[in-house]
Amino acid sequence: MYLVVSGEGETDIGKSNEAIGPLSKLIDKYIEPHSGFSLLEAEMLEVVHETEITRISKDKTIIKPLSRSGKKQGKETREFYRAARALAHVASNPERQPSLAVLFHDSDSNKWPDYQSKRQSMITGFEAQGFDNGVPFVAQPKSEAWLLCALKNGYQNCTAFEGRSGNDDSPHSLKGELEMHLGEPATRVKLNELVDDGEIDLAQIADMKSMTDFQESMKEVLGRMLGRPIE
Repeated sequence: MYLVVSGEGETDIGKSNEAIGPLSKLIDKYIEPHSGFSLLEAEMLEVVHETEITRISKDKTIIKPLSRSGKKQGKETREFYRAARALAHVASNPERQPSLAVLFHDSDSNKWPDYQSKRQSMITGFEAQGFDNGVPFVAQPKSEAWLLCALKNGYQNCTAFEGRSGNDDSPHSLKGELEMHLGEPATRVKLNELVDDGEIDLAQIADMKSMTDFQESMKEVLGRMLGRPIE
């Protein structure tokens, strides 16, 4: 099994395998108990830079228009749809099969309809490309909410984080709260250290809808790929 991931930047999925981000490591750790080994350590994980996803998504020789339905979508959700199709294309490389693809993005909104439309756009994009093993990974409103749940709240009573502003410039931003809790900037290196030390575990986040949606989608895909139910 291969894992192909893409996201927004260095402090979430990362820019490359050499500059891997904490969420890529966390996805690998989430899968490991079911696969029986670390895909990252086995060199079966590929981080695809956002700029490469954007390039592929705009190449009409690769991502062929299917219908005019995309025209009805807002610009932002259309980008999610196109990104999912592009990542599905990368994951369909015949030399790296079977592949599982995870597309990450912050919702950047505390409104649930916005979250749902962005997540559904990813699902529709995977389907449009005929790719069955795609998993949408949308943070509500930002991935810092998940990190605070683990690091500050000890995985308890985390629902309120999802109702917070997704604006990093707001007076009480999630990013600011995370850095205050850490006592230092939330850099890629620092967050990776916390993941490597086992201080963040996606499987233990049980009361945040954006995370449980990811967990359910991942279990469904893993169950199909591994040929057994995943609890």
